[in-house]
Amino acid sequence: MEELLKSDSGMNKVMGDVIRVLYLCMGALWLPELLDEYKVFTKALDDVPANDEVVMEAIDELSRLGIVNVREGIRATFTPEGEKTFLISLREESIKVDVLRNDERIRKYRDLWSSYLKGSNSR
Repeated sequence: MEELLKSDSGMNKVMGDVIRVLYLCMGALWLPELLDEYKVFTKALDDVPANDEVVMEAIDELSRLGIVNVREGIRATFTPEGEKTFLISLREESIKVDVLRNDERIRKYRDLWSSYLKGSNSR
């Protein structure tokens, strides 16, 4: 996992950012939410996000490597039937909390949120 988090280009960077987003979001997100949060995360750090197909390839590779679990499920919506999609979650044994806690991109993202929240509280 550390290799992916150190990467600054290509598929490894996308996989690293998917890991970061899942870590920041309590370890699990439905696929549509993960795609959205990935875009927010990368844009906040002044990067150009990969397209959805590339992110889904990254998720497939992370699953193959045993870093995430992917399972089909029904996501609650405002409709009676919900939405059939996939729940993506970090595998407990793959989480390197000390590495993620000290990750530079996570730190920058948290700093941005902190400064945004401080600014909105002063109004």
